[in-house]
Amino acid sequence: QLAKDGYQVVVENGAGMFSGFSDEAYQAAGCSILSRQSVIQKAQVLFSIEPPVRDFATMRGKIVISWVGRLLDTGKEIVKQATAAGVTLIDVTAVPRITIAQKLDVL
Repeated sequence: QLAKDGYQVVVENGAGMFSGFSDEAYQAAGCSILSRQSVIQKAQVLFSIEPPVRDFATMRGKIVISWVGRLLDTGKEIVKQATAAGVTLIDVTAVPRITIAQKLDVL
């Protein structure tokens, strides 16, 4: 839907390997397949299952949407590292588990 709405969607090569989606399937949906570094460089908003902490230094000014667990000790450390690197981190676990927010529920 994002590509249909005019957004350019870039996907890291091999990103769907463990979930059964080939690079070709992403391309058929209108996505461009790029290396990890190219995706980070080109994208303004990045989605990641786990926060890409090791890449924060290359993401200054980017928005990262991920499963952070900001209330846990490890999550607090991730938020601290993102802030220090100039990365805006959005924690998908912060979405309330109520009926109106079910479309956003990550569980």
